[in-house]
Amino acid sequence: MIRSEKYAAIREIADAIGTKTATQEQEKQLAELLRGNLEAQRFFYDYMGMHIDLLAPAASNFEFSYKRKIETAVTEEFTVRRKDTSQTMSNTDNNEEITQTRLKNSSEKKHEHAQKIPLIVKYKLWLILTAAVLLLLLLWQQFNQSSAPIIAKIEKGQLSIVDHGMINGNHLFSGVYQTIQASSLLLVDGSTLHLAAHSHIKFFNNHEMRLTQGKLSVAPASDNNNIIVHVPNFTLNSNGGKFSIDLTQDKPVIDSGENTLLIPRRWQPKHFWSFDSQSDRVIDSVGSASGIPAAGATRTTGLLGRGGFYFNNHSTDRIDLGSGGGTVPATGTFAVSDGVTIEVLIRPEYSGELGEIDQIFSKDTGDEKLRMVLGFQHNSTKKHLQPDLDVNESLEFGLYILGQGYNRLKLPLDGLNGRPTLAQLKDGNMHHIVVSYSVNTGLKAIYIDGQMLASYQYPLGSKMLTGGPGSATIGNTQGANRWKLKSFSGVIDEVAFYDFALPAFMVQAHWINVQQDKNYFGFQPSAKTLPKIMNLVLPAYSSVELDPLTGLPYQVLKQ
Repeated sequence: MIRSEKYAAIREIADAIGTKTATQEQEKQLAELLRGNLEAQRFFYDYMGMHIDLLAPAASNFEFSYKRKIETAVTEEFTVRRKDTSQTMSNTDNNEEITQTRLKNSSEKKHEHAQKIPLIVKYKLWLILTAAVLLLLLLWQQFNQSSAPIIAKIEKGQLSIVDHGMINGNHLFSGVYQTIQASSLLLVDGSTLHLAAHSHIKFFNNHEMRLTQGKLSVAPASDNNNIIVHVPNFTLNSNGGKFSIDLTQDKPVIDSGENTLLIPRRWQPKHFWSFDSQSDRVIDSVGSASGIPAAGATRTTGLLGRGGFYFNNHSTDRIDLGSGGGTVPATGTFAVSDGVTIEVLIRPEYSGELGEIDQIFSKDTGDEKLRMVLGFQHNSTKKHLQPDLDVNESLEFGLYILGQGYNRLKLPLDGLNGRPTLAQLKDGNMHHIVVSYSVNTGLKAIYIDGQMLASYQYPLGSKMLTGGPGSATIGNTQGANRWKLKSFSGVIDEVAFYDFALPAFMVQAHWINVQQDKNYFGFQPSAKTLPKIMNLVLPAYSSVELDPLTGLPYQVLKQ
């Protein structure tokens, strides 16, 4: 369904606003339709931008736009610019003036033409800007729950105007402000805000704002009041409860209320193969790396959801995913810069014999030294290990890191220090495997069933080299000469590839979701495309540290 049909009611009211025939009842209805619905709000702003363009048809040589993106954080832009050259304008918009100047001699004509055109241009531009400003003010008022333009009353403290703000006595209007000292504000609906000194905040209306610096505490007036606070990498909804945001730490800290809702900026994997589609292809429900199963990879009942794949340790047991468009190292959709995570459900049948290798996922760059590997191994070669361990059966994660080369992190399957034995992994149940690397922290890690069981610390900021022309493969590796040697044995399901490191908190949350028969993200298992926006309810009355890159919960500091 196209957006104009999906939001027909909003479109009808927007038309009335554009023609200045909107009633108070329509304005109230619009406020309800837009409240808390980010997609509907974006449609409304886009649609009203079209009305601005229709206000001055005579000035068709100008184009202007108002953009307001609010998927995870609000950004605004208003632009006015010429479409054509001045010659085109004089030939289209100024016919009457040009006809009049033909009655004058050539010198007068040249002089008047040179003077008149700039005046006409300036006049029309002034009309357009005036109309645009008036309409944008009208749009702004649609989000005010009060008919007055006042946003809040300053109860205590002092604020200064940063941009487009206004302070009249102790009344605060929409705009951007900085707190000179700790301040308390009373919103027009009775909600209260407490801001630490030197905080930066922008008010869009009396229930939606953006914090870019400092600390903010929110106390809604009632359970029915929802205060929305945008931060550069996440958005919080109060849902009627109190919460606070501290942006003065290396990682943002949220003190949650009873039902605080978090919308992180980044949460989707780059690729996700749920295996639930009945297509002859292995559908990527996020990206464009749909795979082709070879003859030996057979569909079976999924460990989660409708389908999975069974691999029988044969050279034809593999799913080829292609290069993701990579042509040289560091290109294509498997090339990552901030970090990487590979997440998968397995029911392994790995023998553990000396020399046996069962690959779960692999991606070469076209050079065997520049590869990314997740799988089981028991080999006599102990090269490229960080840390250096003497292990037998193991789960390993190999990655090429600049300045370090290609190295493998191994998780011994020895039953010591909380690690499982191979027999425990082969108990017939599904197991959740996650490997990750964060460029920011330099931490490389292996998780089993939600618990970090192996890790290695690289220097902070150490970059990876991934992507390239080599094929990504599930259940095997690239290259016909190695298919027999490295094919998987057992069931693989729900494979996800991320271009960032999943925080440990989210790894555990994904495992909890799977145990409740949901996919990693808390949705019912299916082959449907993942939504663009994720809503996470934070643990109630807890202090939660967020990942500064993604806005995802990093860890719970206290409950």
